[in-house]
Amino acid sequence: MPQSIVRNVEPDELGGLPKNLQDWTSGFIELPGTKNVLSSSAFDPAGCFVAVDKGSIVGCVAVTNLPRKNWMVIRYLAAKRALSRVYAVEKLLSRALQYVETKKPEFLRATTPSMQPYVDVYKSFAFKPIRRDFRITWDLTGTPEQPNKLVEIREVTEKTASEIAEVYVESLRPYWDWRTEEQGGEEAVTHNFRNGLKRGERWLSGHVGKDLVGFTGLIPDYYNARDARFRGTYVLPEYRGKGYGRILMNEVSNWAKTQGQHKMTVYTFSYLDSLSPGALLYIKSGGKIDSEYLQMQRA
Repeated sequence: MPQSIVRNVEPDELGGLPKNLQDWTSGFIELPGTKNVLSSSAFDPAGCFVAVDKGSIVGCVAVTNLPRKNWMVIRYLAAKRALSRVYAVEKLLSRALQYVETKKPEFLRATTPSMQPYVDVYKSFAFKPIRRDFRITWDLTGTPEQPNKLVEIREVTEKTASEIAEVYVESLRPYWDWRTEEQGGEEAVTHNFRNGLKRGERWLSGHVGKDLVGFTGLIPDYYNARDARFRGTYVLPEYRGKGYGRILMNEVSNWAKTQGQHKMTVYTFSYLDSLSPGALLYIKSGGKIDSEYLQMQRA
């Protein structure tokens, strides 16, 4: 097969990349999230490269900024019929790393679908897996409602968002500390929580007596009509192990159905050798893993 040429993406080519990436990875890289990244301030076209064969784009990779200053991530390493274009995949990653060297980031990681040849190509460039990521989905059409008399559920409003956001950060510890660091610290996480409500995120808080015990949330109609993005369920450390996570999962499923949602999807992390508590909760609540990814870091 002729060797592909690797070059910077042209502005008029960006619009077609999300669909190409979805097709090349059989849906592991999904359309809405990719469109959001490519239109965000985290994306710099100078760090996006394509492989071209006979005038057609057959591969892609992008280096984007993480919210924390001078932290970066390599993503979207993919190619059409990639197993027959390993050399093109290697050239794309090499070009991305050349770009990274010009930026001299303090931190760099990569994210990739758990499929070949991408994992082995990353390993050949001295990347090692550090975490797994899962895409988990729920079919809400057959989800039975279960009564809840233990936890009072309240919807978070913009009026209560500032107070709630401070406690939300506590609910992420310690499992999501790495993510808080990538987001730029606790202040940035609380800011993002408040802004998320303004952008259409919907959150519920769970209370037992006077105590706030946890959170759960979603974005209705995010992927398609009736197809929500689930934002996760989080229980404050001192209230874990009491069944509140399971109750919150049931409440958010019921709530999603009242919003007309038939399906919800979450991306969540797990460890290399075991399930994280969140992933285990989601699977026990009826979620199904439909895609797996690796976070990788250079040794």
